[in-house]
Amino acid sequence: MKELLYQLWLSGLQGISTVKIHRLRDHFGSFEAVYDAGAADYEKVGGVGAQLSLLDKSMDAARRILEICDRENIQIISYYDEKYPKRLKEIDTAAPAQLYVRGTLPPVDELLTIAVVGARKSSLYGNACAADIAQELCRAGAVVVSGMARGVDSAAHRGALKGDGKTIAVLGCGADVCYPPEHAELKRIIESNGAVVSEFPPGTAPHASNFPARNRIISGLSVATVMVEGKATSGSTITARLAMEQGREVFCVPGYIDKPLSVGPHQLIRDGARLITSAKDIIVDLARDYPELMVEVMLGEEAQVRISDARYEKLPSEQRMVIGVLKDSYPTHIDDICHQTAMETAMVNQCLLMLEIGGLITSLPGKQYILCRN
Repeated sequence: MKELLYQLWLSGLQGISTVKIHRLRDHFGSFEAVYDAGAADYEKVGGVGAQLSLLDKSMDAARRILEICDRENIQIISYYDEKYPKRLKEIDTAAPAQLYVRGTLPPVDELLTIAVVGARKSSLYGNACAADIAQELCRAGAVVVSGMARGVDSAAHRGALKGDGKTIAVLGCGADVCYPPEHAELKRIIESNGAVVSEFPPGTAPHASNFPARNRIISGLSVATVMVEGKATSGSTITARLAMEQGREVFCVPGYIDKPLSVGPHQLIRDGARLITSAKDIIVDLARDYPELMVEVMLGEEAQVRISDARYEKLPSEQRMVIGVLKDSYPTHIDDICHQTAMETAMVNQCLLMLEIGGLITSLPGKQYILCRN
């Protein structure tokens, strides 16, 4: 905790970039040693030199950050902590010195984490594509990363949640700040089913200059980035190009050739990004490069069984008993269901009705029922 306090002191100094933080720590061996050093010592550090702000030894701001994080349930993960994602470290000196995390950050190094980004002023087509792709990615076992912005980002998060998956929102403000403000409920749900992440300390407002920096974290946490709509110079296009520079795969959803929001994806496709039409295209491609990440490659029968089983776990016990005797290959009569579950007919009928409303079973003529696997 003491070393973290010194790190927060250094990170809060004016003119001290992420690159300089790493250089100072590497030179002195610890953040406490950086704090204890003097002006002459700092001048010996290449790329840092005589930085006047380093002579400000007040720890008040760092202590305030720790107090706020404790009150707001925000975890601080240092670059030098073993919990810090190794995948994010691969972007070298550009990697944030610390991450502020609200919720539970999934073990991204062990999972197929995929960024889904796009235009804020997106079309209905773009939102539908983002939501569908994110939902199917999560159903296949992936984790979706995005920026919680209006448009494609929020559609991707909602799709991931609909797919009963984990999702990570990387913010351009403090982890305790909701931007845009209308996404307060979405932010709360993401924190309960993944994490909200920021490199900025609590209370940081969503300044425009923060978002380009935020984008490198979105792509850095992910093995691949999917772009759905965006202009040639949009933030989502920048995120996709950062992914290319980081050696990560980039996939793009094509659009109408006469629409401005298609320009970004189409340019990226021209420059080497892969054109996709579904989540299956992404999973099949990435499974060859990341076979160890345990993803349902074909989104086929085995994946559908796993998805259905996960949905069944949330059902009341009586409905699970009914599900347990039904098949997807041939129908079962209500009398057989009552016999095998040892439940009263009225209760079985009630369960069958709720299961049919939920889309888990289909009723057939003659009071017979069959299990749905989609």
